[in-house]
Amino acid sequence: MSAISSLLKHIFEDTVEALKLTPWMQIWEQKWASIAVFAIFLLLLILMMIFKDRIAKNRKVLNIVAYGMLPFSFIYVGLILKAQPTTTNIVILVNGIKEGSFPLGLFIMEPYIFLSFLFIFLTILLWGRGVFCGWLCPYGAMVELLNKLYAKLFPKFSRLHINEKLHWKLIYLKYVIFAIILGVSFYNFMLSEYLAEVEPFKSFVLKLHRQWYFVLYFILITAGSVIIYRAYCRYLCPLGAALSIPSFIKLIPLIKLKRHDLCGTCKICGRECGYQAITPEGKVKVTECLNCLECQVNFWDEDRCPALIKKKRQEAKASILLPIAFILLLTPSLTYAKTLIVGTDYSAIGDALKKAKNGDVIEVKAGEYRERLKIDKAVHLKGINNPTIIENGGLIVAIASRGVTVEGFTIRDENPSSQLESAGIYISKGSDGAVIKNNRFHGVMHGVWSVGARGIRVENNIIEGKKKLDLNYRGNGITLTDSQEAVVIGNRMDYCRDGMYIEVSHDGKFIDNEMRNCRYAMHTMWVDRTVFSKNTSIGNLVGIAIMYSRQSEITDNIAVGNSTHGILLIQTTRSYIARNTVIGNTKGVYFYNSIFNNMVSNLIMNNSLGLHNWGGSEDNTVNKNSFIGNEVQVKFIAGRNQQWNNNYWSDYLGWDMNADGIGDMPFESNTVVDHILWRYPAAKLLYASPSFQFLWMLEKQFPVLKVPRVVDAKPSMLPPHKDWKELKAKYPYAPEKYYGEMEKIPVAH
Repeated sequence: MSAISSLLKHIFEDTVEALKLTPWMQIWEQKWASIAVFAIFLLLLILMMIFKDRIAKNRKVLNIVAYGMLPFSFIYVGLILKAQPTTTNIVILVNGIKEGSFPLGLFIMEPYIFLSFLFIFLTILLWGRGVFCGWLCPYGAMVELLNKLYAKLFPKFSRLHINEKLHWKLIYLKYVIFAIILGVSFYNFMLSEYLAEVEPFKSFVLKLHRQWYFVLYFILITAGSVIIYRAYCRYLCPLGAALSIPSFIKLIPLIKLKRHDLCGTCKICGRECGYQAITPEGKVKVTECLNCLECQVNFWDEDRCPALIKKKRQEAKASILLPIAFILLLTPSLTYAKTLIVGTDYSAIGDALKKAKNGDVIEVKAGEYRERLKIDKAVHLKGINNPTIIENGGLIVAIASRGVTVEGFTIRDENPSSQLESAGIYISKGSDGAVIKNNRFHGVMHGVWSVGARGIRVENNIIEGKKKLDLNYRGNGITLTDSQEAVVIGNRMDYCRDGMYIEVSHDGKFIDNEMRNCRYAMHTMWVDRTVFSKNTSIGNLVGIAIMYSRQSEITDNIAVGNSTHGILLIQTTRSYIARNTVIGNTKGVYFYNSIFNNMVSNLIMNNSLGLHNWGGSEDNTVNKNSFIGNEVQVKFIAGRNQQWNNNYWSDYLGWDMNADGIGDMPFESNTVVDHILWRYPAAKLLYASPSFQFLWMLEKQFPVLKVPRVVDAKPSMLPPHKDWKELKAKYPYAPEKYYGEMEKIPVAH
């Protein structure tokens, strides 16, 4: 402590002496007018950040602020005042402190640089590096304006986008550059000055009046920062790296950008952040954020932010329900529902619908009713003893009102042809809360088809499609488009194109449904935060296909005897795949371009291929699964090894000397020969050649020849699924052949 106190005292004394000796006051007096203008501008920047919430509530106001301040930083601060801080300033400061002195005299001789660093010190503590780098840095302001100009002049020419994984690695390059410059300065200050030419700042403030190679470098770096949005600031700037270092302390900055609870799943701001400063988890990485405030505009936008949209809908629903409840309390007679009986009081269902009012019950007695229905009132249409509604194609029952229930009917389509716009029950946009239950559908193109209805419930229906048509010309058992928060439970679909087809329909629950003899048993596109549980897929072309979806729960499903895939995951992210039974498919589980998923406790048995992993599918957790009797356990094609632990592999040849239930040697998936055959299927013609046999033998003897593979460092000696034998007997399915170009790789002897 005494040494530190002595150093601080020495620095203070040197600082006081420097202030006495340097003629800084004369310089400040000569430049007082421009210093005052610059100081006012710095104050305006601070006020902008203090009132950033008010500014961000209106995009037009933010644009006015940006187009006012950025040109001022670029032209007046940079080209006129030449107030461009550099890494050299940081190096001088660090070296001075290292020598036991504070070079205040040198800094105060440059009033604009001195004020800039006072501003930087204050704003880094409060808001992080971004206030300087995003708003005050003259070179950064110029590049930002060039990017805005490029977007206006060439809207059809997109910029190069850095891959997310590569981006989060490249951001550390600027720290390496800064460390090299600073480290070299301790030994040779002039050499560090040369290295600092990585910054284009000197060429900028000198208006390119330099040697041709400096000018060329400036042009290339600036052009590159337009083609790849602010690439220099994000990946190369050592000054930016130095200013980011304090933000690695959790308490800095003190004032954080505002975020909603849904920011971890929404990703709107993450996709639109040009700096890519928002992590895949939805957090703003303050060391990379340049405080453009675009994400804060979204934060306040009630028509764009999902959290605000949800809140707005809840408030709107409350504003509607409260007056209705009040009216109903005042007029209790309105709550009395009437029962209209078709078959006694009315001969046709349509006649009863004309007379019915909201809340009424229409009971339909057994019989055949050849009519097409449009339900535009909140009625309960109830079949007694299973009446049948028959039509020849088209929309047989069309629901166009909130709160409709249809139950207890058989709906039959007698048209034998394929009509795309036909459906047993069609639920139109705004028909929220519709309930379709305990119905039977025969020969329908689409069974239940919902477009834009929220909160519908489809329960315990039996849907049979047009069995005589080719698979691809049938309709879907249940089709949901933009139907949020749907509950589909206990239904059975046979002979449909897709048993269930769901697109852009989030936050739903699909439970205990059974699909047979379909193309896709269950097929999703862009469906987030949805539960798929206890569903059964038997004898379809594809079992459960989850595509372009996030945060799905795929649990306790049965996918057996499907011609191709049991569970198909394409561009599925951050999903939970657990306790599924996948038996007798060509491919048990298929990952394509799917990342950050957790696959645990699944039984994958008697498939031609247990798990097929490729197309950039990395960073998935695959633990505690049972891979039993698959002809090929894993087909793994990726750029690097993946660590999957505690799985059971029925073809594992290791041992367990200490009897702890864990194999003493790792399980590894691929061989070099496997890898070649999987990437280049035509190479299988050469399998019997001496060269392939030699390569196979060489890999076994010299494991230095390795391709990316799955490594299970702790393979389980016993399957986690104790009932696998019972399940094997219950589902005795086995694929007849491999689907597509893949064939069983022969065993070399």
